Amino acid sequence: IMSVHIAEVLQIFFCIVAGIPIMRTPLQILFLILVTDLPPSIALGMEPGEKTILKERPRPRSEPVVLGWMWVSMVMNGVVLSVVIICVYIGALMYYCGKVFQDDIQLLEDFENHLMDARTVAFISLVWAENVRSYTSRSFNRPVWKNLFGNPEMQKAIFVAQICLYAAVLLPYFSDKILGLRGLHIGGHGWLMAAAGPIGCLVLCEACKVITAYQMQNYQRALAARQEAVSAKEEEAPASQKALPAHNIQSTDTDLMASEEANVIEV
Repeated sequence: IMSVHIAEVLQIFFCIVAGIPIMRTPLQILFLILVTDLPPSIALGMEPGEKTILKERPRPRSEPVVLGWMWVSMVMNGVVLSVVIICVYIGALMYYCGKVFQDDIQLLEDFENHLMDARTVAFISLVWAENVRSYTSRSFNRPVWKNLFGNPEMQKAIFVAQICLYAAVLLPYFSDKILGLRGLHIGGHGWLMAAAGPIGCLVLCEACKVITAYQMQNYQRALAARQEAVSAKEEEAPASQKALPAHNIQSTDTDLMASEEANVIEV
């Protein structure tokens, strides 16, 4: 979820800084977050636990829920998604508008429809890429093809997200008048360009898992070293802190015997 939001911010920020038309409208962003992104995000929360979880060392309670290597993984995936979709969008601008920069595109005749076509390609590509990432994000280090359909809720969520996508880009009036998308006008070339997004994300996000797996191994080794150091300190603690000295035990026994004799005499 975090990597998707990171990607959204990076994409819009790049468009503003580079001087190219904003990739999507506020209403399109809202539709993405609430309609196409939400079902897979909920399905990820229902993901079964990994069978190797008990082989990992327990984490200290003092550590945060999201560790440093997890943040690195989320940022890497967000950057990958951003770069891939930005490349698709620039290619769509070149194909439909013949220009890339905002000032040049505004001089074109009927530039609004050409810009809508480019945005539609980027919109479709983003939804497809995020749906693919829903499968790659099921594990930080496990390949996507391992137990691919192990979460039935994910299949349902992706189906819902795809239905919503095609409704958003193909339904007359709702797509062009409300969302500003023209799925019926981008042609076969536009759909092929959009397919580059999920393919690129699949390859690059899986490659990022190599780095994440290495970071996870380093974290487990560091955690094991810390826990072994704590155990060694506990074993080296003075015997006086673990048990009473022998002379204290003897004096305690003598006091108890004297107390019992006094009680007998009184009786």
